[in-house]
Amino acid sequence: MTASLFGDRFVGRREPAWHRLGTVFPQEEKVTATEGMKKADIMFGIDKHPQIVKMEDGTELDTGSYAVVREPTHDDPEHKVLATVGKEWTCLQASELGKMLDPISEQFPIETVGAIGNGEKIFLTMDAGTSTIAGEDHELYWLVADHRDGTGAMSIAFTPVRVVCQNTLITGLKSSKVSVNLRHNRSIQTDASFYLDIFNQMARTQENVVSAMDTMTKTRLKSKEVEKILTSAYPTASSPTRLKLSANISADDVPSNVWKRILTDKKEQKEEWQKRQGRVDRIKDNAKERLDVFNQEFPKLSNTSWAVYNAVVETEDYRRGHTASGTTLFGGRAEAKARAFNTALELV
Repeated sequence: MTASLFGDRFVGRREPAWHRLGTVFPQEEKVTATEGMKKADIMFGIDKHPQIVKMEDGTELDTGSYAVVREPTHDDPEHKVLATVGKEWTCLQASELGKMLDPISEQFPIETVGAIGNGEKIFLTMDAGTSTIAGEDHELYWLVADHRDGTGAMSIAFTPVRVVCQNTLITGLKSSKVSVNLRHNRSIQTDASFYLDIFNQMARTQENVVSAMDTMTKTRLKSKEVEKILTSAYPTASSPTRLKLSANISADDVPSNVWKRILTDKKEQKEEWQKRQGRVDRIKDNAKERLDVFNQEFPKLSNTSWAVYNAVVETEDYRRGHTASGTTLFGGRAEAKARAFNTALELV
């Protein structure tokens, strides 16, 4: 159990695949989506409420924005504000999502159910069987995630996991071959129902993705191509905003006392950027080390797109700090893996 999870609301059939994020329950127990969410205790409701600014004189101003509010739970007996959203944002209740997924989960049993933070994200993984990719056994899943923080959509992504090391290969991709994103607008219930109807085509989608991954094992890359994949996963750190704003200011543009302050601030901001870039470089170096290990373990696959991609995946799944956040499934770590996958596939 990790500190980032919402109380004890996490149920899983197999511990390693999701990097110790879950608790185990009997594997022979076939669980539907609704049953899984009840077991994980994530059936809490959310609602949208107008946000009002109250002035000192008591006047109330309508902001035109809304708060997404989670109802109290047995272990957190207060309402929690999850996000600020616009007028068109529409709630999708866990019970509604469960009802949509129940027919599918009869064929693809629920593997894991969880919530992150205060309930900003809820997710389920569905067991889609096994397959051989690049000569290795992989467990196949569909990851269904609903983002209630106003920054993301409801997404459904195909996610293979390497059995030998439990690397979670795909979670953040937006490729139509792999996933779909449904915005929280007034038609989300209809849209979600429509998309879930096409789960009957999942076998074909899985076949396409597995085939694409197999093609990544066929060609050895040149050094500059290996570097291209790693750079796509770990791009240059962004400059601090104040450093960007002051970049074109010269001593002739401002009074001398202001210029001195600008120079001091530039130095501090440059040091901050160097720290950011240093962190990127260290992670990138770790990925290079993982690639070297992969090449030694699998010489027939050395320096292929598959090798470089897996080096990034393993770096993101297991580097320090992943147990304190959900970013191996969502966020920065998943996005790094997605960028590496897209670039690796382009070089096939």
